[in-house]
Amino acid sequence: MSTVGAAEAASTSTPTAGLSAQEQQLLNSDTPKTVELDPATGRVLSVEKGTAGLSKLPSISNHNICNTGEGCFLSGQVPYAHQGFWGSAGTFTGNWPSRSGYFTGDYTAGACWAGACSQQPLGPNTTASFGGTLVTGTSFTIY
Repeated sequence: MSTVGAAEAASTSTPTAGLSAQEQQLLNSDTPKTVELDPATGRVLSVEKGTAGLSKLPSISNHNICNTGEGCFLSGQVPYAHQGFWGSAGTFTGNWPSRSGYFTGDYTAGACWAGACSQQPLGPNTTASFGGTLVTGTSFTIY
């Protein structure tokens, strides 16, 4: 079959033809899944529960400002900037000296600092302080 013929066949056939009823249901659900595609046509070849490859990587992001709704590792000393975190579940690691505490923003979150970590995730809109002690932040986690 020519390339044009393959493209025409792909456009006229169902993109999920050959999938079982369970695979169809999984494909249309919000359940985490891995889908194998035919590289020549883009047709779905199989669907399995769970994720693989890049989809397992967290997409938590960080910058040196805290915007509304973001998690924030708070600076306790000039010239250090607050560190803002947003995105999906995951952990962002770094080295942020002179942290006075953190704010969870719109997330359930936790933090680690040199020598310790929060013992449990804290819910949205929670401010945690270190009682006036400054610590070096080492990670921020969104759950």
